[in-house]
Amino acid sequence: MSRHPALRLLLPAAHDPAQGAHGTAGARPLDARLLPAAAAAWGWAALALVVPAAVLAVVALVGIAMAAGCAVRRRAGGAALAAVVVAAVAVSVGAGRLERSAGLLQPLAVEQATAVVEGVAASDAVRTRPDPARSWATASPRWVVRLDARTVSGRGSTSAAHAEVLVVGGAGWDGVRRGDRVRAVGRLQPTGRADPAAAVLLAVRAPQLRPATGLLAATGQRLREGLVAVCAPLPADARGLLPGLVVGDTTAVPEDLDAAMRATGLTHLTSVSGGNTALVAGAVLVVATAAGARRRPRLLLAGAALVAYAALAGGEPSVLRAAAMGLAAVLGSLLSRGGGGLPALCLAVVVLLVADPWLSRQAGFALSVLATGALLLLAPVWAAALARPLLRGRVPGRRATPVRDALVTGASAAVAVPLAAQLVCAPVVLLLAPGVPLLAVPANALAGPAVAPATLLGLLAALLEPLGPVGRWAAALCAHGGGLAAQWVAVVARTGASSPVALLPWPQGPGPAVLLALVSVVLVLAVRLLARWVWPVRAGRPPERRPGRRGWRS
Repeated sequence: MSRHPALRLLLPAAHDPAQGAHGTAGARPLDARLLPAAAAAWGWAALALVVPAAVLAVVALVGIAMAAGCAVRRRAGGAALAAVVVAAVAVSVGAGRLERSAGLLQPLAVEQATAVVEGVAASDAVRTRPDPARSWATASPRWVVRLDARTVSGRGSTSAAHAEVLVVGGAGWDGVRRGDRVRAVGRLQPTGRADPAAAVLLAVRAPQLRPATGLLAATGQRLREGLVAVCAPLPADARGLLPGLVVGDTTAVPEDLDAAMRATGLTHLTSVSGGNTALVAGAVLVVATAAGARRRPRLLLAGAALVAYAALAGGEPSVLRAAAMGLAAVLGSLLSRGGGGLPALCLAVVVLLVADPWLSRQAGFALSVLATGALLLLAPVWAAALARPLLRGRVPGRRATPVRDALVTGASAAVAVPLAAQLVCAPVVLLLAPGVPLLAVPANALAGPAVAPATLLGLLAALLEPLGPVGRWAAALCAHGGGLAAQWVAVVARTGASSPVALLPWPQGPGPAVLLALVSVVLVLAVRLLARWVWPVRAGRPPERRPGRRGWRS
C-alpha cells in the first residue's frame, strides 16, 4: 500500500532526494551507518570537556580495547567505529587540556594578573551586546576578538602559548581583522573547562596591529579588504550586508538592520555555511564542465575551491562544518561511493569533534549541523509533499508544463527549506535570544532567491578587485549587482521586523527551549494526522473508503 506524501512528513528514511517531487521510484533506505558514531562523538565530547583526567584515560583505554577486540574478531562495524571515535575524542580532550595548561597563560589568568598576549586574530572584531551573565559585556561599546595566542608575558616572565584567548576591548579594537598579528595588554580572567577560550583578556589599551603574514593568510585578508573597498559606494544596508553574505564579515551591518534580521530569522544568511560552499563548489563544477574537464579533475577543482573559500571565510564553526562536509562528499564521489548527504554530514561532525571537541558546546556548530540535517532529511520530503498534488494535475483545468512544474517545485522548496530549518533550530536559537520569529519562514522564502546572486557576484568582486584598474572596474559592477540583491534582503528584514506579529514573546532558558521543541513536534504530528484523515490519497483518482473503517484507504 502506498502512502500520501503528506503522511511521510516525519518519515524521511525511505526518501531519496534524487527522486524530486515526482513519486517514489528509485527511493532507497537512508544511509545512517555513520549516525551512531556522530552522535557518540558529539555527546561524549560535550561531557568529556568537564570530566576528570582519570575518566578520560579510562574511557580512551576502554575504547581502544573494544575496537581492538572487534578488529581481532573481524566484527568491524558501528560499535567498533563508535569505540574508536569515543577514544579519539578522549585523547583529543586530554591533549587540548595539556596544551591549554602549558606555559604562563592559565596561572596568570587564575591570578587575574596583568599580561601582554601576542597572537593572530582568529576572527574579526565583533561588537558585544549587554549580557548580565558576563561582567565585561556592558552597555558601553565593547569589541570582542578571538585571538590564537602565541606568547604571553606577565610577572616578569614570558612563555609560549598555544590556546585561544578571548580579548575584550574598547576604543581601537573595532579595526581588528581576521589574520592580523595582535599585541594586547590587559587583565586576564580564567574560564571554565568547557569554554573554547583558555582565558579572557580585558584590554586596557588599543591593540598594536601588524598585517597578516604567510601567503594564505595575507591573500585572504587582501581579498576581504578588497571586497569591503568595492562595497564602500553602496547604500548603507548593502554596504554592510554584502560582505556578510559572502565571507561572514558583519562589522559594517547597521545595528537596526542586525536587529531586524534577528527578528525575522535571517541572521543565518551572514554566517557562512553549507549554502555558500554549495554555491562555490557548484559554480566551479559548472565552469569546469563547460571547459570540458573530466569528472576527476572537476571534483578535485571543487575540493580545492572549498578549501580556498573556507580559508577566505575563516574558521567559524559553520564554515568548518560546511567545508568538511563538502570535502567528504567530494572524497566519496572520487571513491565512487555516493551515499547522499547524511554520511557526509556525519563524517564531518566526527572529524571536526575529534579535531576540536570544544565545538560540541558551541551554539554555532549545533545550529549549523541541525539546520543541515533538517535540509537533508525533512526539507526534500516536505517539498515533495507540497509539490506533488499540483504536479500530478490536482488543479482542474490546468495542463502541466515544464515552466509550471519548475515554478511549483521551486516554490515548494522555498517554503519547505526554511520551515524545516526553523523547526529544528528554533529551540537552540531560543537559548541565545528570547522570542520566536513568527515570520522567519516567509522572510526566508522571500529573501532566499537573492542570496545566490549576491554571494556569487560578491565573491567575483573580491576576486577581481586586486587585478588592476580593469579588475576594479569589473569588481565594482559585480558589487553593484550583488548590492541590489543584498538590498532586497535588507528590505525583507526591515519590512518583516516592522510587523506587530514579527516576534512571539517566549521566555528564554533550557526549560522553555524544551517546551518549544515539544510544541514544534506536536504541530508537525497534528499536520500529519490532519493530512491522513482529510487529504485525498492519490492524484488522478477519487479517494476510497476502507471497508469497515473510517478514514481514507492508502
